[in-house]
Amino acid sequence: MKSMKTKLAVMALALCVACFGLVALGCSNSDQGGSDAVAGTETTPRLMPAQHQRYVDRPMYKCYRCHGASEMGNPTVAAAVALPDGHYVNNDPSAYELDPARNQCRSCHAVDTGYIVDEAIFEAAEVESGQDNLYDD
Repeated sequence: MKSMKTKLAVMALALCVACFGLVALGCSNSDQGGSDAVAGTETTPRLMPAQHQRYVDRPMYKCYRCHGASEMGNPTVAAAVALPDGHYVNNDPSAYELDPARNQCRSCHAVDTGYIVDEAIFEAAEVESGQDNLYDD
């Protein structure tokens, strides 16, 4: 009888370890593509790459200076993702003005720590947007 209990205990432990491994793999989003939520949906805001944490931590960085429309283009920085039209006054990017309810990007868009992008992209964007002197290592 003790042998049967031992076998059941070992099988239960192995099953737990296997389930934990599957859950860990399913929750991991450290690959270059990030999690499925990175892209966002109509009702879920897009997630920011891990490197954006430094921008969230330092409010002197302005999201609009990279992602917003300007006379230089839409978005202003070539490698950035453009803000949706609905983020602008009257849904019109050519107004170059955000809807006041959309001014605090950080309040809706979280950072996905597993969504890693090439650091050189951010360095170039900081230079292109004129925000390269705001970050000290």
